[in-house]
Amino acid sequence: MISLLTPLCAYSQSDNFSLESKPVWEAGIGGGYINSVDYPGSKDPNIAQFALPFFIYRTEIFRVGEGGVGAVAVEEPRLKLDVSFGGALNAEPEPDSVRTGLPDLDFLFEFGPRLQIKLFEKQWDTESQSRLDWDSKVRAVIGTDFKSAKARGFVFSTGLAYRQRAIAGNKIDFIVNADITFADQRYNDYLYTVLPEFVTPQRASYKANPGYVESRVFLGLAIRPIPSLRIFTGMALFSYANSANESSPLFETDTSTQYALGFAWIPLRSKKTIKVFSSE
Repeated sequence: MISLLTPLCAYSQSDNFSLESKPVWEAGIGGGYINSVDYPGSKDPNIAQFALPFFIYRTEIFRVGEGGVGAVAVEEPRLKLDVSFGGALNAEPEPDSVRTGLPDLDFLFEFGPRLQIKLFEKQWDTESQSRLDWDSKVRAVIGTDFKSAKARGFVFSTGLAYRQRAIAGNKIDFIVNADITFADQRYNDYLYTVLPEFVTPQRASYKANPGYVESRVFLGLAIRPIPSLRIFTGMALFSYANSANESSPLFETDTSTQYALGFAWIPLRSKKTIKVFSSE
């Protein structure tokens, strides 16, 4: 998943999210390496590398570049409602894979509302801080080969997001996310249904079910060797056991381990800043 690059201690009496001053705009170059699989329950590897220029622009309501383009509907000390983005890479069937003879999987782009609620926050010293959020997302899914686009249903995920800032001086942050994902009929049809015209002696006909897709635990580090450079690395452990479609002939495994490494070099920033509640 593209979102693989994207995030316990004592309870805090603080009533506020971390209110931060951030530049109104930033510009730089970002890139990454992703080692994942074609879809939940697949054994086929899907590896990608990329490097692209990027631009971030912030106002109190409108945000560009922090995961996409969207609006912040509600931003309060303990609650934030905005638009989130995600997706999955395209994929061609491997030789002799369970999907041999089936159409290629398109790029999947996801977008929709996200609700974040702060459960607690602890300020250990002037730099070190811990925070735990409940994070839920509902996203519409669009598939495209960049020649045409088609609606592919909806996904819903909910879970916990923990971040420990400054675990080693002020250079390294530690991130843990744990969540669970469900999908509707159209989304699961796209990944797991086998139509009669694609039946083979090794691949039976199958009609997908809506419901549970996967559970995930993500462990990551965000490193700041110099002020203008961010390096991100992480590993995600996925479980597909008891998936709504584990009976599909396209479902191969109950688990997978996926990795990501990325960077963001930001040499250009505005001197003007804006106060925002940090969602990091």
